Amino acid sequence: MFDELPREDVTATIDAMIDELLDAAGITQPPIDAIALAQSQLDIVIVVDQRQPQRGRAQRIVGKKQIYLKPEPREERHQWTVAHEIGEHLKAELFSRLGIDPSQAKAMAGESLANLFAYRLLVPTRCFVEDVKRFDYDLLALKKRYPTSSHEVIAMRFLDLPAPCVVTIIDNERITRRRSNAVRTKRELTPIEERCWRHVAERGEPASMRDDHWAVSAWPIHELEWRREVLRSVPMDSESL
Repeated sequence: MFDELPREDVTATIDAMIDELLDAAGITQPPIDAIALAQSQLDIVIVVDQRQPQRGRAQRIVGKKQIYLKPEPREERHQWTVAHEIGEHLKAELFSRLGIDPSQAKAMAGESLANLFAYRLLVPTRCFVEDVKRFDYDLLALKKRYPTSSHEVIAMRFLDLPAPCVVTIIDNERITRRRSNAVRTKRELTPIEERCWRHVAERGEPASMRDDHWAVSAWPIHELEWRREVLRSVPMDSESL
């Protein structure tokens, strides 16, 4: 049922709810602190528990919702977990606004809805649309603007904008995500993407390259034992579509 709805209707409904939540909290620009929002606006108790086996777990005690978080090396993981749980918390209201009976909705649809909510809460559309213009899609500059969000979440939000593009996530020389918002593409990198990626992976600095068909920008997110590169590829002509 959820999958049958136009994506534009679903995302517009989510964005409207997020705008209401941010307005109620008096938040007009990033960063978006999902943990603070959960506590101040939704009366959700956040607990960091060393014994917690999974990344996050929600439960209700004496009528009050609590989210238990596993200690993480990156604050962005806590932010994502809580943003996702806020989506779960508001899922019934979201279904109602979409005209869906929550009792008839599939579990997987609800999970997808919570994921969409988390992406759009940490990187709100009303701010992001202008920020990508301001920073010319520079992922590293946008990360400074949205410090509670991961590089990956910000990059995947590029796909929600009108400009056709392909976003690729490469972890330790292996493609882990490759998605497009309009362009038909294969799993493998194109020659210019391969060239740009290798340049960034070897030198550890952002780069942009283009050929007759693609304009590619790539950014390194390198740590001691883990290396990630993020690519945004934009088609230059109709042959790439």
